[in-house]
Amino acid sequence: MGRHQNYITEVRQHARSLWDALNELEALQKEWNALSYSTTLDDGEGENIKQVRADIGSVVFDTTIALRALLDGGH
Repeated sequence: MGRHQNYITEVRQHARSLWDALNELEALQKEWNALSYSTTLDDGEGENIKQVRADIGSVVFDTTIALRALLDGGH
């Protein structure tokens, strides 16, 4: 298989990884809401040190919503 075919395969794999990650983040939004993480989530410890509730919420919601809007816009 030539480099062109490998390139196409890599593009497809990475696009699929982004799609899967977006769907997983949207599932985490449901967990966030169901378990009231906006008030109950503890700040990070160990490898998650310096990760605070507000930052996690921003990724789960703001970043995910922005990515979804980009994709919904035809990108």
